[in-house]
Amino acid sequence: MAETPTADALIATAAAGWGYAESTQVDGWHLRAAEGFTHRANSAWPLGPLERPLPDAVSAVQAWYAERGLPALVQVAVGSELDLALVELGHERADALAWRQVANVSEVLDTLLSVAPIGVKETFTDEPTDDWLSLYRSGTVPPVARQVLGSGESVRFATIYDSDTGAPVAIGRAAVVPAAGADGQDGSRWVGLSAIETAPSARRRGLAKLVMDALLEWADEQGATDAFLEVTPDNEAAVGLYAALGFTTHHEFHCRVIG
Repeated sequence: MAETPTADALIATAAAGWGYAESTQVDGWHLRAAEGFTHRANSAWPLGPLERPLPDAVSAVQAWYAERGLPALVQVAVGSELDLALVELGHERADALAWRQVANVSEVLDTLLSVAPIGVKETFTDEPTDDWLSLYRSGTVPPVARQVLGSGESVRFATIYDSDTGAPVAIGRAAVVPAAGADGQDGSRWVGLSAIETAPSARRRGLAKLVMDALLEWADEQGATDAFLEVTPDNEAAVGLYAALGFTTHHEFHCRVIG
């Protein structure tokens, strides 16, 4: 990582790696909606300075989401100036905190050198297939998920199948995006990893590593030098895997609910 980005810069970079169904701008904030599918696609991302007092901006945010029958959520870095200002206005946390973690793509790939497919078959697509969606969140996503997940100019979906049964057993998604802020002036690119999931019957076979290796190889070919992902602290298996691969926590974030 040539230059460690600020939390604001990494939030802006991450924003480019996740889709939505509709959006608008409130000053420098990007408001997104997607029928309630994921907080990331149904919250305001504070990507720039406000041109009006915070209470007025918050009211505008609330009104936009109210029109769509959705709670008004604002994604913020824990302990940031904005986070504390929202606390002072009485806005509570809407969900558990999460960690946004980062790592160097080449270094993670070096760690994954020994990964090799055993008894599985890999396929790659530019949009989520029915097989891929059957594993994502246990196959319980609404139709709008295809639009949200498939958004982006450079997106890759990996699906691993059991060679004997032909059933999908592991998946993952990668989105290559330009770096935001000062670290992106040289054309540097990041890859956001998400939806790294393994079927319960296929766990402890190293399939998550295989998915990440394949997606990071692709991202490296696309010119991505650094990677980010999100994980909740209580997901011990994922936290342990990412730590073993060299990911470290850049900042904590959560959503505050307006209203």
